[in-house]
Amino acid sequence: MELNVEIENIEEMRRQEGIDDDELRMEIRELKAGDFVRLTFMTTTKSFETVLVRITSIRGSAFRGKLVKRPNSPGLRRLGAGAAITFTTAHIHSLLKRHEVNA
Repeated sequence: MELNVEIENIEEMRRQEGIDDDELRMEIRELKAGDFVRLTFMTTTKSFETVLVRITSIRGSAFRGKLVKRPNSPGLRRLGAGAAITFTTAHIHSLLKRHEVNA
């Protein structure tokens, strides 16, 4: 079951700050199921938590994934490890290599 959570549009934030990260965009294009990314969930208007997600499928710029572990923020308590998440390339904060993950 997928839960509706608000994910920060990191691409728009970078654009507003004048940051143009071509390298990250290229790396995002090479992602495949099984890879790991970080997403930033909004817990309140002033609170955020960056979480690790394992990609389960990709269709164009639309991604599906599962949380690697349960978030710490009280506003995200309803999300447990393995919770299904839908996101886009605009939401990807950063990437992790498989060998960097300590799930």
